[in-house]
Amino acid sequence: MSETEETAVLKQKRKRLRVRGTDILVFVVIIAAIAILSTVLVSKLTLKRHVEAAQAVSDKAIAALQKRDGNAALALGTPTFKKTYTAQQLTQQFKAVEVATSQAPKLDTQTVYNGKDGQTIYFIYKYTRLKVPYYVRTAIADKSGNWQLTNISGNIDESKLVIVQ
Repeated sequence: MSETEETAVLKQKRKRLRVRGTDILVFVVIIAAIAILSTVLVSKLTLKRHVEAAQAVSDKAIAALQKRDGNAALALGTPTFKKTYTAQQLTQQFKAVEVATSQAPKLDTQTVYNGKDGQTIYFIYKYTRLKVPYYVRTAIADKSGNWQLTNISGNIDESKLVIVQ
């Protein structure tokens, strides 16, 4: 091979190995997109686990309401909830809505709220035993890795129970 042929071959190899700025930019954009999608996926999976854990506590609170068991509901509560209510008060409130809540409810909506005090998930259950639906909202907060009941309330007007941030 002559010297000019070798030079031509070397130039061709350099052209093949040369990385252009656009190639680097495309590579960076692809890596950034993968990182963003991974973060979103992990966030969604984490949120799903949080909602499932909070709903388990909420469902227990609704079961306590169904059984008119203030002690069971109180046991699910935060320290503030336990200071605000007694088991007897909860039992009386549960008995006051017994006619509307005597059948199992259907989960109507759930709302995740991230505030300065942490994450709270609100669940609204719909009871349809009567001609007019009755709604019960539970508020379940993450307190140091434990989901606890912070509030339970009911109304025939669902809009009175919807959380507006």
